[in-house]
Amino acid sequence: MINIPNYEIGNLAGKGGAAEVYLARHKLLDRAVAVKIISPAHTDEILNKRFLKEARVVAGLHHPNIVSIYDVGISENKYYIIMEYLEGGDLKSHIKKGVSVSQALSIMRQMASALAHAHEKGFIHRDIKSKNIMFRSDGTAVLTDFGIVKDLAAETGYTLDGTSIGTPHYMSPEQAQGSSAIDWRADLYSLGVTFYEMLTGKLPYNAESAIAIAIKQIKDPIPRLPDNIAKFQPVIDRAMAKSPEDRYQSAQELICAID
Repeated sequence: MINIPNYEIGNLAGKGGAAEVYLARHKLLDRAVAVKIISPAHTDEILNKRFLKEARVVAGLHHPNIVSIYDVGISENKYYIIMEYLEGGDLKSHIKKGVSVSQALSIMRQMASALAHAHEKGFIHRDIKSKNIMFRSDGTAVLTDFGIVKDLAAETGYTLDGTSIGTPHYMSPEQAQGSSAIDWRADLYSLGVTFYEMLTGKLPYNAESAIAIAIKQIKDPIPRLPDNIAKFQPVIDRAMAKSPEDRYQSAQELICAID
């Protein structure tokens, strides 16, 4: 277990591909926080750079629907990020219990607003999904996990062309093909997938392997909504269009459609 001055580290709250998140408490402020640490088994130079990049990006984003970062540092040769504790859980868990249409629309609008801010700053999230949308105690939806964010103004060299970046169930066709020409419209596609998931309780494409799911993202038709919510099909069709040119061209345009 990592030791961080002034913090009491608690239970493991979640684990991703290369990072672990622990609940913690600032001893002097008596404030609950979340601590994200690179898993010791995955520590390498590229991951360290990505980790620090995530901290810098989020620290520069000031929006009510984007997670807040309090501190970043290194202890015992492990990088860590101190961020706000989101006690309302993640959207994936909420979907399992059932999300109403009005709730889905509210969450969509909040996430589109968060993305509008990130995109204006030149950042593409690249991993929009229900597990990366969390909630504060008052129900506010918060976008988290900028671990594979892309900076449109910089060529970092952290990603090779032809390599798929993202989560197969949510990634855009161009991400699934490993295209290097990824822009903000990939995030809007993934948000469209999340909207479909909120409305129906299931993901639009499923298969036994990540490759098979990626092929479906590229080739399969956009799934149809049940009749009782079919009025939202035009939003799904536009957000999940196979070609970026056929999608909403900005998060603000998506907000207008939701309104």
